[in-house]
Amino acid sequence: MKKLIYISLLLLAAVSCQKQLKEVVYSNLTDENAFTTAENAQAAVNSLYSSLHLTYREPMFYINDISTDGGYKGDSYFESMNDVAIYNDNRILVAWNGFFEIVTRANIVIDQVPEMADNLFAGGVTKEQLLGEAYFMRAFAYYNLTDVFFQVPLVTSSKIDPTAREPYAPLAKIETLIENDLFNACDYLPKSYASNKDAGRPSYGAAHGYLARLYMRQAGRARQNAEDASGLWKDALNEVNKVLALEGSVYSLQPTVWNVFDPTSEAGIYNNELIFAIRASGNDLPSGSWDLGLQFTGWNYDMGWGNMYQPLEMTWQFDPADERLTVLQVTEYEDVYSPDETYYRAPSNLAETGAVNKNHTVNGKTYVLMNELAETYTQKYKFLNTWKYIYDTPNNLPLMRLSDMILCKAEILNEISGPTQEAIDLINRVRDRAFQDSAHGLSLASYAGKEDLRSAICDERLFELNMECQRRPDLIRMGLWKDRMTKYINTIKQRYVQKAANEGQEAGYYDPAWAAYPDVATLTDDDIRRYMPVPYREVTLNPSLKDARTLKTE
Repeated sequence: MKKLIYISLLLLAAVSCQKQLKEVVYSNLTDENAFTTAENAQAAVNSLYSSLHLTYREPMFYINDISTDGGYKGDSYFESMNDVAIYNDNRILVAWNGFFEIVTRANIVIDQVPEMADNLFAGGVTKEQLLGEAYFMRAFAYYNLTDVFFQVPLVTSSKIDPTAREPYAPLAKIETLIENDLFNACDYLPKSYASNKDAGRPSYGAAHGYLARLYMRQAGRARQNAEDASGLWKDALNEVNKVLALEGSVYSLQPTVWNVFDPTSEAGIYNNELIFAIRASGNDLPSGSWDLGLQFTGWNYDMGWGNMYQPLEMTWQFDPADERLTVLQVTEYEDVYSPDETYYRAPSNLAETGAVNKNHTVNGKTYVLMNELAETYTQKYKFLNTWKYIYDTPNNLPLMRLSDMILCKAEILNEISGPTQEAIDLINRVRDRAFQDSAHGLSLASYAGKEDLRSAICDERLFELNMECQRRPDLIRMGLWKDRMTKYINTIKQRYVQKAANEGQEAGYYDPAWAAYPDVATLTDDDIRRYMPVPYREVTLNPSLKDARTLKTE
């Protein structure tokens, strides 16, 4: 039977009542005509990005944010860490499929492109460029698979039996592949691209950034196992320094936090704080456009779909002068349908929970209805098309940006030497931007040891990187998952108790919403719930993946 290699790039077009998703098929490639021109080799590489929108549209936010203290969806299994329900949830299956689709397509490119004649690439894209993207994306996929599921099968060739049922591979073997692939990507990828049409492709800086993250992850695991992690932290420092060496020539810290996410201008969409991002700005990019902006706000605010919010417990931690609160979060608003009658507002602190709707006056204006929000909204992915019923949006999703790397270096320095002025200065670079002054910086004298500053960096990463698919891996690496989840769940319980009291409920009032959360006494430092279960369908199809949860120990 003739084997077919089918490679397509799905570009998300405007989705509205009038428009439907359009699939642009670049190539139907067989053994006879595949990889015979630079153009169809480029199409094969472009196909590596087509899974990203679906994988990150909801799944990775639920997996890495909603499952932590940095995201909120009250009726979600991920929010309440309901392990049994998550096992059957389609979002983890979408993530599994999406990343393994990238692996499969990258394997095809890595196997086929080196066999192509060099003269096919004269004057255009180079073989090295295409291979660099393929190596990076395979490493990216396996990095995320092991971040999400901890242990997965390892497939490195396109010439395999499609009916094979691969067993789990040792994590060390997978991480060696990730490391080697990123080394190759560093050798092949450019430091920057000449055209915005290549936005969304990985670069030299992104490859070194993911190497830094890999070594940091390994070092955090070694620390948790009481092993010497000093060499890994030094490796991480070497890699993050290579990224930060590009500041000024390739990357720059934007003047305000809004500039990082601003979807209203070319300068915002293509801002150079973004090191690696899922970009969206029309159909000329490899990843096309998507409906990301609709996911993060409610219908009554801007006609969004309200699939993901931010928890009050997180919002209450912000300094009121922090623009990451005042600019990037929505805590109150008039109803878009009845702006003169209905108002929504989140309680500004725990004590106010359950009492917001007792006061109908805001800034001297009285409303008929005052509704208390159980969550806040992020403006990082602001939806611009209220009333237009046009759902494609130009929102970028940053997967790595300069402020992240600056905070990574502060974390690495702290793990190597404990609190230092250099580490504090790095954190304060990010804080100075957030507050638009230097009066809110951290002081070295406030931190007695590594643990104190590690906790402060963990908080700063929450303030800076919330709803960017980083929180759960951060908590695991820093060994603070149990600590932060315990605090989060306890504060949720306090909120329900306070809400009941302010609403005049009888003492001991039972709220089933609170009961959905686990008993914090069951949380452990090496809790298997830090990771996601392998999807039910995969376990059913592949018996070698049985008892997957028992393998997720370090």
